[in-house]
Amino acid sequence: MIFDRQYMQLCSEKTLQANKEGFFLQFAECVAVNAGEKWIRHVFGKLKTDKERLKKIYEDDKIKDYVLGFLLNVQEIYRKKCPETALKRRLEAEACLKIGDKKKALNLYSQCILKAPSTDENLALALLGRAKLLMTMREYANSLTDLQLCLKRKIPNRFKYEIFWMMAVCYKALGETNKSTVSLNLAEKLIGSDAKLLKLLHDSLEAKHEPIRKRDMTLPPISGQRHSIFAHASNKIALKKSAELGRYVVANDEIKTGETLVVEPPTAACLLPEKFGTHCHHCFNRLLAPVGCPDCSSVAFCGPSCRDVAVTTYHKYECKFLDLLIGSGMSVLSHTALRMVTQKNCDKIDDLCTNADKRPAGDFLQRTLMAAFLLRCLQKGGYFDRGSDAVVPTEQEYQVGEVLLRNLQMLQFNAHEVYETLYDAEHRLKGGKLSYIGVAVYPTVALFNHDCYPAVTRYFVGKDIVITSSRPLSPGSTIAENYGPIFTCRKLMDRQRALSSRYWFNCRCRSCLEDWPTLNNGSSLVKRVRCPTSQCLCLFTLPIEKDTVECPKCTKTVSLGENIGKLKWCEEQYGVGGKLVEAQKVEEAIAVLREALDVFHRVSAAPHVETHSAEELLTICLAHKGNGSDSLVKAKTD
Repeated sequence: MIFDRQYMQLCSEKTLQANKEGFFLQFAECVAVNAGEKWIRHVFGKLKTDKERLKKIYEDDKIKDYVLGFLLNVQEIYRKKCPETALKRRLEAEACLKIGDKKKALNLYSQCILKAPSTDENLALALLGRAKLLMTMREYANSLTDLQLCLKRKIPNRFKYEIFWMMAVCYKALGETNKSTVSLNLAEKLIGSDAKLLKLLHDSLEAKHEPIRKRDMTLPPISGQRHSIFAHASNKIALKKSAELGRYVVANDEIKTGETLVVEPPTAACLLPEKFGTHCHHCFNRLLAPVGCPDCSSVAFCGPSCRDVAVTTYHKYECKFLDLLIGSGMSVLSHTALRMVTQKNCDKIDDLCTNADKRPAGDFLQRTLMAAFLLRCLQKGGYFDRGSDAVVPTEQEYQVGEVLLRNLQMLQFNAHEVYETLYDAEHRLKGGKLSYIGVAVYPTVALFNHDCYPAVTRYFVGKDIVITSSRPLSPGSTIAENYGPIFTCRKLMDRQRALSSRYWFNCRCRSCLEDWPTLNNGSSLVKRVRCPTSQCLCLFTLPIEKDTVECPKCTKTVSLGENIGKLKWCEEQYGVGGKLVEAQKVEEAIAVLREALDVFHRVSAAPHVETHSAEELLTICLAHKGNGSDSLVKAKTD
């Protein structure tokens, strides 16, 4: 194993605290200095259970005063509503509309809506103003949501006929004729005998209103039947266990390229803090017309449904401590450890590895202190029945603290980064760039082992993960995903150092054992074809002098001509697939690449430069079905 102790410590700390400017690591370092290396190694390091570790930091004379003093100072820190700012932003939005700057006006209206207290008239007026703007952008569904929210607020009666008028137009544009008629009748009653307004109303309904077309993004069906144990997986996979590999996933049936093996929602997920202003805090979708939390201005939701789920579950405990949590510098993994408690009412995922037997005492101490900090936020946030003044946990609170501490260990090795594709103005496929937006834990997908030449690829729809086979697999074959270092891009030594330091294992996949070259250095790779005899594993290196040869493994006289021809056909089809990608014909490209990759793995074997390039193209096309944004396009055209 290529083991770099300093790099391992740095990687481990990053999974706990991402921001060096935060106060948590300073606190943890002070505790460590007060305790001393001898105490950490020979006292704390000898403890066997998470409960013992937690009790130790609250009770041991060496550190308890410092720990309790720190926890006593945990206070609410969050962004409060501000009516003055809300009014200013609304007036600025109206000024922008007068000069035709719709994009800036939309942003300012949204800022007003997020900053305005729920009883402030500015909230209703900003919702109405934004609804009008969204209608001009043909965003009728979002406009309708704003109008419905507006009616629930304190809005002057003089605006109500206009609201129902606009609702009638939105419903008609969305194809909901009956609701449009009801809204029309209400608007007519409020208008009364004003013939001019009535004419304008009917003229506006007669006009053509077509909603803006958006990319369809839906979860695909699972291939085959649903698994009897893993509810979000196909029955084409099975779970095995060995002393060397632990638990790992294998093919339970023949799997073709491009089959959907897992479609799984997260047990818990957290948005990156830097994405709070661009993505929904709950579903991770891009924000267009956000709504806020009733109490804080820290987060935004894509609509009332996501907001209501969040504020009635996890966010009510995090709301007034969110800026404190972010200010601590803690990583999004640490936040996810908390979210696993607040979102799932303390459910545990007991069967995912923590590597507790390999964890250094100093690292255990840091994670125990983080668990205590998160537990204190739950105490202060009203998660428990008793008051928030007492710092030392009750038995019930200790149990939650144990869950937090285990989560902090488990997530280090089992969480997935959630991403979206940012599309380029010049080419939506080849010009796209991955952008990480959050972190989530998926219990089924976490069972997949790593391979530097993975058998599956993944993409995300919202925060749900989709696992798709990137090459064919026979029954019993290991189905591995990739944890980051892939052989096509990173050399052996680099991959081994990253995996051993970040995930604490020595990779022994084929591409590592055989030291396959990266794609940039793969031009010297030989091409090979399989022996056509069933079950024979012999590979013949090309070129060969004659098609008919004696196989050294099965000893049969075989003709290689057909397999050589199929290999050439595969390479030609890769070129066809590449041209379809250039033409941005996603579904056609997927179909061509899937068939060619299936044939290649029947007649040849990796490594093969053209095949790995084709697999990358397939991955790009599949990712196009998931989260995506035109933000790069807008940045270039504004």
